[in-house]
Amino acid sequence: MGLRRFGSIRRCLVTPSGRMSESSAFSCGVPVIAFRDYHGAFRADARVDRTFPLLDAQRIGAALPAGWRERLHVRGEVGSTQAELLGAAARWPDRSVVVSDRQQGGRGRRGRAWHSPPGQSLALSLFVRSRTGARWPSSLTLALGVAAAEALHRAGACGIGLKWPNDLVHEGAKLGGILVESCAEGVVAGIGINLSLDQSARAAIGQPGTDLVQAGCRAEPETLAAALILAWNAAFDEVLAGRIDAQLAAWARLDALAGRRVRVESGGTPLEGIARGIDAHGRLLLDVAGECRAFTSADVSVRPA
Repeated sequence: MGLRRFGSIRRCLVTPSGRMSESSAFSCGVPVIAFRDYHGAFRADARVDRTFPLLDAQRIGAALPAGWRERLHVRGEVGSTQAELLGAAARWPDRSVVVSDRQQGGRGRRGRAWHSPPGQSLALSLFVRSRTGARWPSSLTLALGVAAAEALHRAGACGIGLKWPNDLVHEGAKLGGILVESCAEGVVAGIGINLSLDQSARAAIGQPGTDLVQAGCRAEPETLAAALILAWNAAFDEVLAGRIDAQLAAWARLDALAGRRVRVESGGTPLEGIARGIDAHGRLLLDVAGECRAFTSADVSVRPA
């Protein structure tokens, strides 16, 4: 009953400049899927079967090359897209992807919970099989962050930045996060993005949070999923070919910490200093009283000026 309601909702794409026809397309070649009141419809109908995916797999698949469709797994409510793909990596082909808009046990970096309220966020994980003898660079997360931010910009979002090492931010608030995990077969990269958060969801985050609507993007989640899949696929191809310099250069343009006073916690005594970007290995550079320190992994928070 609830599912039929979605088919009757009026469709239009809303952008900061007004409406756009369904024939519009992103510059990257992903067709725009018209915006509908996706989140409002979900909240209005509590009878929707939450094991059924509200995301339309056919619409995502239609925006992808034909070879992707058998590797696309669109889920209803899941524990986490990351866990499901890690568990299936031995059986599923290279570049398999799991997409959902509802997670019960979404995970962020260092085991932190990632809140995925029904109909308010998008979660996506991509599996890439390792080639014989290949090693994944430590800066892989940064390259994927750049690819995701650029895909969101093409979708209409404005002012998206990157907070080292794995956060997407907008006006200082967290918009999304990236998690990269190795497995015996290769690597699984996941991303969670806030689409349109209500007040209770914002309160549950525990830190300043924002969503794509606030960033000016009202593209449908199916459109965003397809755009992210294609962007990450291209980024992985570049990384596997050893061409990561361009992504690291792009990171500098998106760096939300550069020149700001930050606090860094990395196993020992917390340090405060001025963020000075990243080095060729993707390490965070911190100016501490005139001494440059490099960090491979750390928690970073922005301090008052």
